[in-house]
Amino acid sequence: MIINRVKILIILLLSSLLFSCASVTGTETDSRFTKEKETIYSTLKNHYVGFDTMVERGFSEEVWDSVSNYDEIKILFDKCINDTHLYISNNNDFEYRQYQQFDEDSIRSSDSDKTFVKKTTSNTYYLRYNSCDINWKEYADLPNLADEASQYDFIVLDFRSNHGGGNNQQYQFFNNLHQKNYKGTIYVTQDNWSYSSGEVWMMAYRFKDTLNVKLIGTHSGGMQIYGNCVEYNKNGIYFYLPSTSFATWLPDNYLGEGKGYEPEIWANKDNMKGILENLGLDLSGIVFN
Repeated sequence: MIINRVKILIILLLSSLLFSCASVTGTETDSRFTKEKETIYSTLKNHYVGFDTMVERGFSEEVWDSVSNYDEIKILFDKCINDTHLYISNNNDFEYRQYQQFDEDSIRSSDSDKTFVKKTTSNTYYLRYNSCDINWKEYADLPNLADEASQYDFIVLDFRSNHGGGNNQQYQFFNNLHQKNYKGTIYVTQDNWSYSSGEVWMMAYRFKDTLNVKLIGTHSGGMQIYGNCVEYNKNGIYFYLPSTSFATWLPDNYLGEGKGYEPEIWANKDNMKGILENLGLDLSGIVFN
């Protein structure tokens, strides 16, 4: 009898300890979630340029207080955020971003990062950029190439699989051609992996009434409504948040975040050269990787 009572006491003691540990773990998890909720809310409110638009879509402090887990946060963000630039992660059990659509026939470029190619043929001036890093010397020099480019019947700005950076260099390039009264045809290329400043049409369309600019490829990535992203690390949470809105600047053929611009001429990496050559461009020695 005594042995049985001892066994029962041991079992009760172990059960109590397990329950106590589970309660502590649950409390710690709840506490962490509450702190991370507070951090996410305050950071978005103070640093995210799209916060007012979130409010217009139904986001509020009251709604936020009612959220009880990360899945509910994702559902709320899907409703209130329209931004493929934004990214938030606690490097543990929460990650949020919005994804793009892809064309079945779009083919990603195999060029390595920061590939720059300049080639000239009998009638074409070809420039290949797969980065818009404003600290990259080759890209920073883009406006200065307008004078040389203006001597050719055709200009190809090959920005396929370009993940962006800054777009002022593009604006200056087009503006310099405009100032020179360029009468040739400019072909801007893109694919599903042309993002942000790599979606050159945002700058090109401003000159469509004075320059003959055509867009060729598949849809771009669709990161256009917001930009100039800033990184924040707060209380163990990483934020990549846009600081500027470009909503009022976007061309009419922008289909939306994650959908991008629809090209005038459809082509991919494999058939782009042939399509351009059929339009009269001499692309001797030029390879679309």
